[in-house]
Amino acid sequence: MIREVENEKPTVIPTRLIQAVGALLLICLTIVAYARITDMPLLGIPEPSPIEMETLLRFQAYEGSRVVVYNQENKALVDSSVGPNGFVQVVYKGFSYERKKKNVSNSKPVRLVLYKDGRIAIVDDSTSWSLQLGSFGSKNAAVFGDLFVLEDGN
Repeated sequence: MIREVENEKPTVIPTRLIQAVGALLLICLTIVAYARITDMPLLGIPEPSPIEMETLLRFQAYEGSRVVVYNQENKALVDSSVGPNGFVQVVYKGFSYERKKKNVSNSKPVRLVLYKDGRIAIVDDSTSWSLQLGSFGSKNAAVFGDLFVLEDGN
């Protein structure tokens, strides 16, 4: 004998799972509200430091994913296709994506900034975008840190 059950639909998502996710969201919102109300310091944001040195750089993309970095005198400093300089292409893609979103030309220069505390950053004043190069490891930061030496002519 076959027994048929009418009006009984299988549960796709268990009710307990939905309640657990709701409780987790409520806990997260409570923690964030507490942090903002008590004015807890933001984590992961570096303390302000004076600028020790800075220079303007212009990035030029070529066919085949090649990116070349030029100084103000239009002298090529770094080529992403030579040696361990592939990180140059990653930086270029980062600020060019932001510029595309804000309809800013890629031909404008960006600033390479060395802070007194040793941090190195790329700052795009036209979009308010910046990238802390030390976050990507010392070898990648060194690619841009070496540009200060090249700029000085040493």
